[in-house]
Amino acid sequence: MKTVKSVLSQEIRKVCLSTWPQLQDQSFSVALDYPKEAKHGDYATNVAFQLVSLLGESPMVIGNKIITGGLKISGVDRAEVLPPGFINFYLNPSWLGKRINLILAEGKDFGNSKLGKGKKVQIEFISANPTGPLHVGNGRGAFTGDTLANVLTKVGYKVQREYYVNDIGKQVDRLAESVTRRYLQQQKISVDFPDYCYQGKYIDKLAKKLNLHKYKLTNINLLKARIKYRALQMMIKDLKKIVTEKLKIDFDNWFSEKSLYKAGTVDNMLHILKKQDLLYKKEGAIWLKTSQFGDEKDRVVIKADEKQTYFLSDIAYLWDKLAVRKFDKVIDIWGADHHGYVKRMMAVLEALGFAGKFDVIIVQLVRLMEGGVEIRMSKRSGTYVTLESLVDEVGLSAARYFFLMHAADTHMDFDMTLAKKKSEKNPVYYVQYAHARICSIMKKVQKEIKIEKKKNLPKTIYLRENPEINLAKTLIQFPEVLEAVAQNYQVNKLPLYASELATAFHNFYNKCRVIEAEGVNNSRLRLIEASQIVLAETLKVMGIEAPTKM
Repeated sequence: MKTVKSVLSQEIRKVCLSTWPQLQDQSFSVALDYPKEAKHGDYATNVAFQLVSLLGESPMVIGNKIITGGLKISGVDRAEVLPPGFINFYLNPSWLGKRINLILAEGKDFGNSKLGKGKKVQIEFISANPTGPLHVGNGRGAFTGDTLANVLTKVGYKVQREYYVNDIGKQVDRLAESVTRRYLQQQKISVDFPDYCYQGKYIDKLAKKLNLHKYKLTNINLLKARIKYRALQMMIKDLKKIVTEKLKIDFDNWFSEKSLYKAGTVDNMLHILKKQDLLYKKEGAIWLKTSQFGDEKDRVVIKADEKQTYFLSDIAYLWDKLAVRKFDKVIDIWGADHHGYVKRMMAVLEALGFAGKFDVIIVQLVRLMEGGVEIRMSKRSGTYVTLESLVDEVGLSAARYFFLMHAADTHMDFDMTLAKKKSEKNPVYYVQYAHARICSIMKKVQKEIKIEKKKNLPKTIYLRENPEINLAKTLIQFPEVLEAVAQNYQVNKLPLYASELATAFHNFYNKCRVIEAEGVNNSRLRLIEASQIVLAETLKVMGIEAPTKM
């Protein structure tokens, strides 16, 4: 089912090209938005402003020529141009009734589309180092990535979720040393525990789980070599368990960084870069010519001591995704501390011929609040709230909804006090309550219909009252919201839409009766059935429970 936005956009473009043939060779877009005020219609476009420089006429003149140039769109009652030149469209209530029937016919498939055309997309997210528990900040990337994957799948992409496991390097060595020293201390062997070691209580637990014989070794390096692999595997196992069982995220692939070296991918990458004349030697190091492709400066891939940099393995990893596994698009979700890394990666991909195939979503920092007071956290000292404990405290649905409410590129406060409230002040409770209320009405209505011996109800839907019409208009926006998120990755549009839909339903419920004195109002019954479908699908895409009672 085509969205109203897509139909309007196509028809407006068609009229523009017919009215002004000279626009055939010009580039212009027909974007549509929802007006903030109902009196300004249901959809609006600013296309007239875009055409001013191309046509040399005022927006008002251009707008009027568009709506009088044969613009005929099914479902649109009327169109008008308002100063300074916006074109507003008003939907027909009887046509809305037909769209509600389409929602009922499509059921759970409502919102599905072929926008993605089956293209292969990989989303890599979380990818936190397996050297410590997931913290609250990881929640933004976790739920953003999982929700985006759900959306892209629903609109026709083939999506793979991937977790990149950093299982080599200095941080893994530090984990091994931290566990080793703690293990020795537990064996009553006197060793210090420097500040550079990981300080969290999880280190104590790892050391206790080792189940080694009571080594009486004073050579820490020898014992560390024995412990390193075991400690890392225990961390990865715990990480997978939390992600799968607590966060309900199923990754299709857990990709080992170490495998890039074992398979020779990193060495091969160096050979490819050299072959394409992208490397040069300076001050004993080997540099990559990223500044020629938009980066601020060139970057080192081999240091003067002949050690490879993380940048080289990162390039090899992206090469593996795009050149070897041949994804049509790769989307990475990174923390705020990786912001400066974006330009150099984009520069490399342009140099290798993959420009436009890689997108990065940067998620900003999270401040955890309780009772209006910030909960101070420090990863260095090991005093931080784990994502697992937060989910246990507020529930998975609340955690997901609260993280998704905010645009990824903005700082956010996570209000634990509000997230735990069982009232309409809690946004996720408010939305879930709308679904539960629908289910309650449906249950009562089914009894009423049974009493009436399930007589054949007419399929024509009549929408007469404003609350009915507004609810119907909100329902048909769902596919448009999905397509917008698929294109701009702004998953915060989903909880915003869910809230607007819940508000529209609550308003309808308070002003329009489904069971009247003379029996069931068929049009309203079908409207709430459609509401149940759309609200449940909206929550499902966000990974949030749709309760039948509360």
